[in-house]
Amino acid sequence: MPVITLSASDLKSLTGKPVPDDQLRAVLPLIKCDIESWEGDEIRVEVTPDRPDLLSTEGIARQLSYWLGIRRGLHGYIISKPRISLTAEPVGVRPEIVAGSVRGVEFSDSMVRSIMQLQEAIDLTIGRDRLKTAIGVHDASKVRPPFFYREVGPRDISFVPLGFSKELTIEQILRKHPKGLQYRHIFSGNKTYPVILDRNDDVLSFPPIINGELTKVTPETTDIFLDITGFDQTPLNQALNILLSALEMRGGKIEAVKINNRSYPHLKARPVRIDTSSVKRMLGVNLKDREIRDCLERMGYGFDPSSSQVLVPPYRADIMHPVDVIEDVAIAYGYNDFVPEVPRLPTIGRPNPEEEFALMLKELMVGLGFQEVINPSLSSPERQFTRMGTRNPGAVEIANPVSRDYVICRHWLLPSLLENLNSNIHRRYPQRIFELGECLHPDPGADTRTRNVKKLAAVTSHADAGFSEIMSLFNAFSEALPLRLTTAEHSHPSFIRGRCVSIILRGRAIGLLGEIHPSTLHGFGLKMPVAALEINSESLWRALKPGP
Repeated sequence: MPVITLSASDLKSLTGKPVPDDQLRAVLPLIKCDIESWEGDEIRVEVTPDRPDLLSTEGIARQLSYWLGIRRGLHGYIISKPRISLTAEPVGVRPEIVAGSVRGVEFSDSMVRSIMQLQEAIDLTIGRDRLKTAIGVHDASKVRPPFFYREVGPRDISFVPLGFSKELTIEQILRKHPKGLQYRHIFSGNKTYPVILDRNDDVLSFPPIINGELTKVTPETTDIFLDITGFDQTPLNQALNILLSALEMRGGKIEAVKINNRSYPHLKARPVRIDTSSVKRMLGVNLKDREIRDCLERMGYGFDPSSSQVLVPPYRADIMHPVDVIEDVAIAYGYNDFVPEVPRLPTIGRPNPEEEFALMLKELMVGLGFQEVINPSLSSPERQFTRMGTRNPGAVEIANPVSRDYVICRHWLLPSLLENLNSNIHRRYPQRIFELGECLHPDPGADTRTRNVKKLAAVTSHADAGFSEIMSLFNAFSEALPLRLTTAEHSHPSFIRGRCVSIILRGRAIGLLGEIHPSTLHGFGLKMPVAALEINSESLWRALKPGP
């Protein structure tokens, strides 16, 4: 989850009244901001990824002010008429652009840090590391509108990129600038590139790579121009609204920007209708309309009980369904205030036989000297396949991932265990760990076109780890089961050739074991030898379970 750094004194001043440290420590976790550390004036908080509006001091201060009753009622935004226009020409690689302007901002060092941190956090979350959206923040006084968004060739234009002192062409930026090297994969195969120019052909930005040094924001900046480019208007407007509302918290005056025939931003509250009876039924609490209104106002909403219409603030990009609003009612009511109840069900529970079998396998692995770990079910192609030296067989992808590290459902368990070893390279050896968990495989015949597959994986790492040790583990494991498991010679790119076998059950391969290949170890930053095993535990269960 995103971690941001706050200044405690800056946060308190923005909240609107003095807040004791003890109260701040108690309230921050309640609004989805877990405190990771607090040293002096610096607070590091881990923000839940479904609240991108809280990725800044301004957003957290705004939510605190509602929670503590300092602010009440839905906040309305005043938008002045546009003085800046932008002509967006057809741009193939990033066709969409939105923009906004803020005037009269009194910048400070802490504010500059906060806004730059918010920009980076949105680029990583909503922007999916600049793939979906990329933000440019500019000192508007350094350039002359109208502005132009257009495509240019790799050598058609040159400018001084942010952090440099000499002019570079687009081509040179992609080869020499750190951000160019980091994000040039976005333009793989492209022959033209997007830029934003003013009327004098001075470059504001080369999105999504780097801004120009000319429009660098400093503590002397008072007028801001924001540009956000990408492919879809929805995330662009979400990011724009979050940034503009944060700058308005600092006293800035929002001004519209005209792009072709449309004006931005759209900072109007969105109506969402909720049924108060559904709120009571889902939460199991008989709340009065007044209590529901108080809970919603504590989260920054507007509410009209007569029409059951909730007004969602424009910076709340996470609200997609009435249930999201009801969740906020529960948060404001207080999870600790819900009274647990035993469900009134006309049945008697019993352990699931498959789960009992899984528990038996875990106890067996612990008895063989392995320690259990639990890893996330989401991963990335780079960790699941590239580092393992294998091809992606068609992993299940996430439509809207919150991070580039979690974009697919894991296909197998071994990559996660190798990451665990990497996290413990300075710990004592030998290290022996295992995981029994679910993977997700494509299945066109299933209703969801996917199927869950439960697997068991184990790794052992120390100076003498090798094939014989992992084979001994397999023999002990198979002897504890009333099944006949055999092995057959196998070749796999993640394992050393000649030191890998497949695990066979009833003539069918259900797993593999062997010594991990040095190139795979290098990919995970490991220096100690590793021997590993992975087996489809679901196949074991199906072979053992009674009945048809």
